Amino acid sequence: MQEEAIAAHQHALKLALEKRKFALEAGEETNRALTGVIDVNEEIVLDYSARSIDGILCAVYTSLGKTFFMANMFEKAVESYTEAIKIEPTYLDALAARGSSLIILGRYEDAARDFKNVIEWDTKRRFLDSFTGLARVLQAKESALPEGWEPMIQTLQDLIQILENQMDKIEHSEGRTLVGNSLARMYHVLFNYHDTKTLNIEHAWESLTRAYKFKMDSLPPWNHGFETQKIQSTKQIFHAGFWPDVGSVSEVPIFIIGFVRSGSTLLERILDAHPEIVGLGENSVFNGQLDKIRNQIVQTSMLGDPKSLKDDIQRLADGVVNEMKSRWNLIASTEDRAADKPTPRKYVDKMLTNYYNVGFIHMLFPKALILHVAREPMDTIFSAYKHEFPSGTLDYTSSFESLAELYHGYRDIMDHWDATLPGRITHIKYEDMVRDTPGVTKAIIDATGLDWHDDILNFHKKKQAVNTLSSTQVRKGIYTDSLQAWRKYEVYLQPLLKLIGNRVHYDLKTTVPNYKPKSGDIDMLNDEL
Repeated sequence: MQEEAIAAHQHALKLALEKRKFALEAGEETNRALTGVIDVNEEIVLDYSARSIDGILCAVYTSLGKTFFMANMFEKAVESYTEAIKIEPTYLDALAARGSSLIILGRYEDAARDFKNVIEWDTKRRFLDSFTGLARVLQAKESALPEGWEPMIQTLQDLIQILENQMDKIEHSEGRTLVGNSLARMYHVLFNYHDTKTLNIEHAWESLTRAYKFKMDSLPPWNHGFETQKIQSTKQIFHAGFWPDVGSVSEVPIFIIGFVRSGSTLLERILDAHPEIVGLGENSVFNGQLDKIRNQIVQTSMLGDPKSLKDDIQRLADGVVNEMKSRWNLIASTEDRAADKPTPRKYVDKMLTNYYNVGFIHMLFPKALILHVAREPMDTIFSAYKHEFPSGTLDYTSSFESLAELYHGYRDIMDHWDATLPGRITHIKYEDMVRDTPGVTKAIIDATGLDWHDDILNFHKKKQAVNTLSSTQVRKGIYTDSLQAWRKYEVYLQPLLKLIGNRVHYDLKTTVPNYKPKSGDIDMLNDEL
């Protein structure tokens, strides 16, 4: 699918570039839309048929860049955005998107420059995520922007005042939702500013509360009880003794699961530092094929033919592995990473919410490693609460009630898998991983069946780009600053603590074979808790 999308974009670019060449040779304008407007940025609201040649090229180059971005091909994404900017240096969509890719590549100064330009030139405020992007840069490396936080914060505060005044005058719900979403993102930037720069906890919490009030007001109400019902249904289907004697013998995939903000990106980066293991990023191959897997298993099971079921499951498993290899081949062919990993033997499939799907994973790959990363509950929960995720189910981590229901569902289903498939899931405590990185890492690599390489411990210096909210953090290497970080907001989190109940504790041990936690680490953790 990604290869087809890239090829389609490249074909469209070839045609548009030829048309532009002929127009320039004929002395014709290439930047005037059919409406008569000469402003490529304003063409974003027009159909392609009404855009200028330059407008079409900028849009297609930017769209191709976003396709590369989703395929974890970040250097190619930057190249594509840059081609759009060569045609129109103030093309805001490409500048904002390039800034996001540059963050992932660790090029903070370049990213700051792009976001700063968008904020300055975007007079119609169509690209408000540039404030968020610049805040991420400043959190990662404040020196990347010589003037620091203050100019952006002043602009943001002025804009908030204007939008709040507008909000009071808007009567129709669509307009209020649009402005409310904008205010939510702006207040979230203010939260990050106070949380990391001024260290003013009161102002930080006030900003976060305002952000989430605007955000939740624009969302459909949370469907209370749906998550619990979903978990219960999964438990009823995948009961003890459910799994037939089927499945691939392949140990090529390594699955990482867990609750959001649990440390999975750190684990994937560590694994990817092995010369024979490839991390494929956030876009899970298994999850992408789940509907097909589920439907085929149900359909074949109804035939009552064990051999057909076994054959179909083998084909489905082969399809997952083949797509993993295909995705890597595409990345390696364009991102200059093939030399680092000429013959990968393992592929990391990371999607935290695959904890719902362990039943299907085990059915297809009964021998593959399933690594569950678990972090101290309130550190995980508060980190999930304070972060702004892409739109979807995780929008509801911004509410205590829905966040608590999601967390209880996660704990319920993990308890179920441990009871019905004892020993099948390998648990890794985040705290062990950051306090005893060499010990945990060596045990994990041993569990993969691959040889140890000392350079794995230099994972944070490796070239791999990481497209997650943790992308700026994992470049710092191992640090313990985030342990017990929720404590400074404890007074505000009392209602959430009550909703979590006795699950504020998670009596889970790292179960990687042959790993023994250091006794000093256990004592230290007990002191902190």
